[in-house]
Amino acid sequence: MRKTAFSALLTFLLLFSFSISAFAEPQSKPNGPWIQPNQEVKLESLMSPEQLEEKLHQINERARDGRMDLEVVGHSATYEYPIYAVKFGEADTDNPKVFIQTQIHGDEQLGTEASIDLIQQLAMSNNKDIVEILDNVTVWFIPMLNPDGAVIFDTPNGQSKQRQNIQTWDPAEYGLDEGTSAPWYYRPDSVSGEMGFDVNRDFHPHLDLELSPETADLIPSVSSQPGVFATPEARASRDVFAELQPDLFIDHHHRYSNVVSEEDDSLNTLQVIAQVVNDDTMVSYDGVDYQLEEDSLNLSKQVNSLVYQSLQKGNSPFSAVSRYPEVNLPGTALGSYSMNGAAIMLYETRGQQHPYGHTGQKANGQYTKQSYIGLYETLRGFATGEVYEIDPEFYDEEIPYGSPSIGRPN
Repeated sequence: MRKTAFSALLTFLLLFSFSISAFAEPQSKPNGPWIQPNQEVKLESLMSPEQLEEKLHQINERARDGRMDLEVVGHSATYEYPIYAVKFGEADTDNPKVFIQTQIHGDEQLGTEASIDLIQQLAMSNNKDIVEILDNVTVWFIPMLNPDGAVIFDTPNGQSKQRQNIQTWDPAEYGLDEGTSAPWYYRPDSVSGEMGFDVNRDFHPHLDLELSPETADLIPSVSSQPGVFATPEARASRDVFAELQPDLFIDHHHRYSNVVSEEDDSLNTLQVIAQVVNDDTMVSYDGVDYQLEEDSLNLSKQVNSLVYQSLQKGNSPFSAVSRYPEVNLPGTALGSYSMNGAAIMLYETRGQQHPYGHTGQKANGQYTKQSYIGLYETLRGFATGEVYEIDPEFYDEEIPYGSPSIGRPN
């Protein structure tokens, strides 16, 4: 019955057509959809922080049987928007625990849209698969970690959001000397020019770390070093992770346009990754050594493989999935949390939500649906135990690797 429903869903998705640009030597097949010359990009259809807050309260009021808890776990750096956590199930449980986080970068918003769709189903549906998930899995969401970056502003090229938060480096805020240099990931945003932090470089495996005169020597100058929790957004995520201690952490991002591999020029719709720190990377602090564990890495590979396999079923328009390039980034949320025993999965969905991005409104709906399918099938895989039956070697042996980048043909 589940397979029939899933096939029907994918058949429905095929009704979305890819627009093909006229192009002498296509870089990819299919060659699109792309933002066309002089096409005005409107972002109002994607949730603002105010709309997200309203939607979450609406869902919470209509949730069945007290299933859902809605909590404010922090506030953004400058505009002081509430950062919400949505909780289904308790942290103190023997059930598998999943933490789903989206929009750590303000211009990477489709994970928020997919998460809200899934939150609504978990809160309100009595479908037997949803009930099975709720009975067997604890799942918590932060559906918009960086609301400052999600604010729409106008540029000469159209509407945009920005990657970073909006925050001024003030050493006195942490009790530091006035001339203390900021972490390397504090800089002007590439689109807006506003100063702020790349929140996804502000994490440290030692979750109790606080930036202070005693820890000032840990302020990183290069990307291979962990962050220092300088931003309230990173601290909010850390606090949720520390409370839940999840078996799996999912972080949703966007990338520009790629093809699947050197051998396959299909236009890539998603890149995934199960490992973002090297096997031999170790971060030591206060007598504790943090390092990637084999068991959590194997579960990471099983989860990534499950999503890949789910998106290959039927006549799926989302079969052009590949592995993200190898990285070593202990200062990311994924890196820090994986060094604390959590399995991880990265979603790098095609398309940035700013004027230099590559997708328009029609594609946004497609890629939101792709993320929803991946997240839903992950929860179902834990509820049924299917995820544990997957050979971790599938990840390395069967998911294409490479994903050369390509540019717009216009």
